[in-house]
Amino acid sequence: MIFLFALIFGSVYFLPIVFALIRAKSFGLKLNFKQAQTLTKDKCLHKDFLIGLRDIWDIYPFELHKLTDHYLAGGDFKNIKKGLLEFRKRNREPNEWFLTTFDLAKRDLANEISKAEKNDWKYEL
Repeated sequence: MIFLFALIFGSVYFLPIVFALIRAKSFGLKLNFKQAQTLTKDKCLHKDFLIGLRDIWDIYPFELHKLTDHYLAGGDFKNIKKGLLEFRKRNREPNEWFLTTFDLAKRDLANEISKAEKNDWKYEL
């Protein structure tokens, strides 16, 4: 009886997380167990999410829960990546709030960063 319970619990709880670890690794991501658990819980195992996550983490270490929330809210990882590259080009520390807020407002981040630089880094939404 205990063996059956352990088998069912293991397959329901651990297998999806192990699957997330394997799927993320196939896209070049090295996740720990907690991160794989977050992706499983938030149902963020889509190909475009994992590729975008890898590309963003290559530039800047965003917290995973912020990126999953942003993605689930309809955010565009390609736009975030462009914004991170613009901040890097201007030798500025990326502003996570600015990137996610302006992206969800469907603004072009490269253009908005140029405007902010001209306005002494004051952001206008």
